[in-house]
Amino acid sequence: MGYSWVFAQALLFVAYGLALVYGAESAWGLWRWLGALLMGLGAWVGIAALRLHGRLLTPLPEPNRALGLKREGVYAFIRHPMYTGVLLLAFGGAIVQQKPLGIAAAVALTVFFQLKAREEERRLQRRYPEYADYQRMTGRFLPRWRQ
Repeated sequence: MGYSWVFAQALLFVAYGLALVYGAESAWGLWRWLGALLMGLGAWVGIAALRLHGRLLTPLPEPNRALGLKREGVYAFIRHPMYTGVLLLAFGGAIVQQKPLGIAAAVALTVFFQLKAREEERRLQRRYPEYADYQRMTGRFLPRWRQ
């Protein structure tokens, strides 16, 4: 079951790449700076999450027992920073490349990661009883602003 998520994810990445290569261009001008900023932020968030996982990283939605529940670093603010990093890179890349079809593919990736994150969170709740408290304190893809 977990490999169907990986297969679907790979197909969406291919579709995104094709959208950037073959999609029609649009003259968005200064929007490219926003795209570059999003890509830089996405790389930073993704690398910060990758460093916490090390060699134990897996694309499957099943929690890795060896990792435990990550709550430090970028995980102190965002429950799924890897997905956030990929989405920021996807939207930023589409903007930099001026590809409206790339934006559509990034939206499809967003929907996919929303569904995958829900499934992953169901599994995390079963494995870690404290996950519900962690959910209340953090945002899924963006930090939750506390007062």
